[in-house]
Amino acid sequence: MKMRWLSDLFGVNMPSTYLFATTDIGIEDLAAKEVSSLLNIRGTSVEITTGRVYFRAKESDIITLNYWSRTLNKIYILLAREGIESLSDIYRIAKSIDYTAYIAKNQRFAVRAERHGFHNFTSIDIARVVGQAIIDSYLDSQGHRLKVDLEEPDVEIYCMLRNQELIIGVNTSGFSLHKRNYRVYNHPAALKTTLAAAMIMLSNWDSKSGFIDPMCGGGTIVIEAALIARNIAPGIYRKQFAFTKLPMFTYVDMDDLKSKFMSLANTSYYPIEGIDISPYHLEGAIMNAMSAGVDDTIVFKVGDARKLRDYIDFEPRVIVTNPPYGIRMHHRNLQKLYHDFIFSVKEIPDVTIVVITAASREMRQIVSKADLELVHARKVLHGKLNSEILVFNT
Repeated sequence: MKMRWLSDLFGVNMPSTYLFATTDIGIEDLAAKEVSSLLNIRGTSVEITTGRVYFRAKESDIITLNYWSRTLNKIYILLAREGIESLSDIYRIAKSIDYTAYIAKNQRFAVRAERHGFHNFTSIDIARVVGQAIIDSYLDSQGHRLKVDLEEPDVEIYCMLRNQELIIGVNTSGFSLHKRNYRVYNHPAALKTTLAAAMIMLSNWDSKSGFIDPMCGGGTIVIEAALIARNIAPGIYRKQFAFTKLPMFTYVDMDDLKSKFMSLANTSYYPIEGIDISPYHLEGAIMNAMSAGVDDTIVFKVGDARKLRDYIDFEPRVIVTNPPYGIRMHHRNLQKLYHDFIFSVKEIPDVTIVVITAASREMRQIVSKADLELVHARKVLHGKLNSEILVFNT
């Protein structure tokens, strides 16, 4: 939901600006849908590119997105997006930008650059050239030479060159938003929170019907489900956002803002269960749920996903899970696990199952063998693993 009362912090006529956000490759459309919903803008107003979405929004929307988005990694203020042919073009574009609204005289900055495609220069060269352009631009307009701090900058300028397109932006998030800061136990095969949220979105779960993750590991999926159901902003667990150091936000009372966001949460009952065969991992999941403040919303059980009927005492409508991919498991054992899990799920009527796996061929074969309806499939990048999210019905 859009926090309309944020306009009180900025006045009635809040300036608008162009923003872009990064997301996981493969869920860009879901990220665009979430942005449209949070900011109450038409979906067609959000442009989708590989791993990014672009849109126009008000300055206060920067706060909304950083606190409330579940599928975005970082939100940036877009300063430039142009075609280039050389490093001199990059310098010219970067120097033409007015940085006074984003960097105060007493602040230090850093440039983070990345490059994709074939060029006769490196990302290090891009960072060096843009850094010099920022110093020169500020010196020309303010008569002041900005200082650089590559380790702990007050303001981070991001540059990305993909083929011949240059993008320059101001990082308003800091470290990636997928790091919710509630995780105190790290499962060795933990799912990114952004992908967990995307899987829940794809399940079309209504928050009132039964929800199970039968291989819950460290609890990421059920915790994200609880946060969605209870209307808890995932950003409330973070201690710092990069936007708080931008001049335009220095007068915002962050403690008051956080309290208002927390007051929007509800305490209703939701049928959410996390099951795992490992008591050790389940204990870790409980610790994470306690850290997130939703341990009273989730029922955790030690159980076997291959024999679900032995462990559930209600009819779930949605099952969302991140099963083993076979990286540390023999191929034949993986196939048997998938087979037993799918045929266990088949015993539950009228349920939607969402899984993510890097062993999608094996999963597809068994889903087909079980004569279940595959209704959706999409390729995603989970870390460095080419994976697939599959949605099917019993």
